[in-house]
Amino acid sequence: MALSAVLVLVACAGKPPQPPPGELWGDANQAFQDEAYQLAIERYKAFLDNYPFDENAEEAELRIARSYYLAARFPEAIAAFENFERMHPTSENLPAVEYQQGMSFAMQHGDAERDQRYAQSALTAFRNVIDRFPYGPWASRAQLRIRECREALALHEARVADFYLDRKSLRAAEARLAGVLGEYPDTDAAAQVLYSFATEYESRGEDTAAELAFATLVHHRPDGPQATTARERLGAENPLLAGPDPLPELLAWIAEARDTASRLEVPRTVSAFPDSAESRQEQY
Repeated sequence: MALSAVLVLVACAGKPPQPPPGELWGDANQAFQDEAYQLAIERYKAFLDNYPFDENAEEAELRIARSYYLAARFPEAIAAFENFERMHPTSENLPAVEYQQGMSFAMQHGDAERDQRYAQSALTAFRNVIDRFPYGPWASRAQLRIRECREALALHEARVADFYLDRKSLRAAEARLAGVLGEYPDTDAAAQVLYSFATEYESRGEDTAAELAFATLVHHRPDGPQATTARERLGAENPLLAGPDPLPELLAWIAEARDTASRLEVPRTVSAFPDSAESRQEQY
């Protein structure tokens, strides 16, 4: 019995005393305000380790995630935001948390040409904000970010379409064009690639397709930079300008033209995503 008491005393004596919660909390907040984010993370974690049931514990978890984000450590930020959401499923901070998750994905997208996972994941997160919290201020912010994500995804597909179009691989180019128009018809990227295809159709003597492409551009991006020129090319009296959305008709025309001889004639096999340095040099 006496030996047990001695062991307990020794164990207690070996553990350094911890600062009171207010001191730990204040030190962590000071590091956060000073933008010393790694130090802030360490101090918030120390606070949680010692005082997990403190009234500021939830805020400490949130600030750990925000510190990762502000330090541009986005994978860690995503994991921390996801952990917060799992631990606090009814928190009033959830709209901000989901929005910041989306931003953590979006900030990793950059100019990636092949891998669109980050933009797609960001789009999903921002849509979740609107679906789950449609009336709060974070929904308005998310709506703007959704436009940016859709533009990024559309631009990727449009660039691939232009790649094939430049190389006269029309069948592959039109497949990508149909994808852009099916998902992102109202984007600037869609308007740009429609203009490219319309001029290509004109040069090939495919006047119906050219008119449909110009009219689709005007219908979906009437105030865009290409719309004025598209109207001029169509002519003020063109019935397509006053009629219903010409997009379905354009997509039907593309589908019908898919297996025509002119679409099956490819100068040589091309890929927008070459697998080797040698093939990249050949294609650019």
